Amino acid sequence: MKNRILCGAWFVAVVVSLTACMKEGEISVSERERQALDAWIRLNRPELAGNFQQEGGYYVDIEEPGDDAAEPVSDTAQWVRFTFTGRNLGGDIVLTRDETQARQVGSFSSYTHYVPYYRYYSGETFNTQLMEGTYLALRNPLTLGEAYAAERGYPREMRVRFGTRLTLYMPSSVVGSGASGSGGYEGQSGYELRSDMPFVVTMEITDTVRNPLQREGSDVDAFAELNGGLRPVAGAEGISARSDGCRWSNAVDSIPQVYLDRNYAPTDVFDFPEPYRSIYAPYSDRAQLEQNIRDTLLNRFGAYEGVEMAGDTITLDGRVRVWYIGRFLDGFIFDTNIPGVRRLVYGESDPEGEAYEYTPSSGDVIQAWLYSVPTLRYGQWAALLTTSTCAYGSTGRGGQTNTTTTGGSTANDYYNWLSYYNYMNNYYGYGGYYGGYYNNYYGNYLYGMYSDYYNSANYGSSETTTTTTIDTEIPPFTPLLFQLYIEPEEE
Repeated sequence: MKNRILCGAWFVAVVVSLTACMKEGEISVSERERQALDAWIRLNRPELAGNFQQEGGYYVDIEEPGDDAAEPVSDTAQWVRFTFTGRNLGGDIVLTRDETQARQVGSFSSYTHYVPYYRYYSGETFNTQLMEGTYLALRNPLTLGEAYAAERGYPREMRVRFGTRLTLYMPSSVVGSGASGSGGYEGQSGYELRSDMPFVVTMEITDTVRNPLQREGSDVDAFAELNGGLRPVAGAEGISARSDGCRWSNAVDSIPQVYLDRNYAPTDVFDFPEPYRSIYAPYSDRAQLEQNIRDTLLNRFGAYEGVEMAGDTITLDGRVRVWYIGRFLDGFIFDTNIPGVRRLVYGESDPEGEAYEYTPSSGDVIQAWLYSVPTLRYGQWAALLTTSTCAYGSTGRGGQTNTTTTGGSTANDYYNWLSYYNYMNNYYGYGGYYGGYYNNYYGNYLYGMYSDYYNSANYGSSETTTTTTIDTEIPPFTPLLFQLYIEPEEE
């Protein structure tokens, strides 16, 4: 910690010194920053001095060269997944997608899916989704210093590929207007990167994807096959007929890869091909977590023996009350309105909860629900599986930390009311109906409400309540799984 503080203080001293030595207007802010970054590298990481990248003006440290058999990202990928942790030059974490680091710096959230970043990449000369410095590192050959390369057995020129782990020391010119995390990806409290500060990014390439639609479609089909079988669309070419025992079928024949398991029961167990890995509860013991969820559903909703499939379906105009669990295909729960399940995965203690009530035709849901819920029946359990085409699409949904503050000084509330009351009556001189309204209803009712507090021991207090909620990030092109329960129709 001491060295980190000294390094950060030294960088500030360099900037101050450079600024003092230059006359105003003689050198730009970006040039001062570049000189300070160069000086920091020479002092703290001198072995990287020869790894300066001309396009972008950043330094690179390759910690793991990656899979030699894999083609470079720049030659193959349209989309890329990579881990991501960003620090300032003092070593303070500004943002991270690593669960262990998030716990260490106090930014961990049980709502956050700590998985690699998933963003569009193209080898062309334009960039729309990546921080410019990381984009340049993926696109261009990385030039290494002679001594650095010889010591590690690297060639002088390398390309990023699957498995490559590297750290970039970047000036703000290729970072953008600062950096900060949200949705559980925040770093240490109070640390955000200003727009004129260098940024240190450690990243590892975990996957490259040429066609994300094809990839997620294959993942959805494979999940259905693994969990009971997939019935093909009638008349589909090249697909042999399967038995009627298949669990999954299209919710609507005209909409591909929105699958329903109408025989699902809350005691069923899903097999997740690549389950979410964590050394921390609740996902550290997946078998126990799934058993706890099944027990919770049974305790909450009772035993389920199916519904009469001859009955009428809900239709688009039916009013429904839905309880649900929303998951990624690794089993991570990104949302649920079932209190017992929220307690298991998020640690919340709300004993009641509230069903999601809506009419399908209102359109207030993702399309997969629009196509599937009207085909179900009241009192039915079902499982829904969908690609992103009928969910959150190619943009996904960003993770977000939301903080709201309620309450405040009731004395101030009283003063505000009193001032407004006097103003309306004295300045405007309301009479007749309005005078009676303000003096009798507005005056007597509100004065009675606030005067009790005014005369109590609580007068002058300023208690506030701050509530923080987190929306789980849903990455682009991400399939989703829902466990649904439709309440019986009200009499």
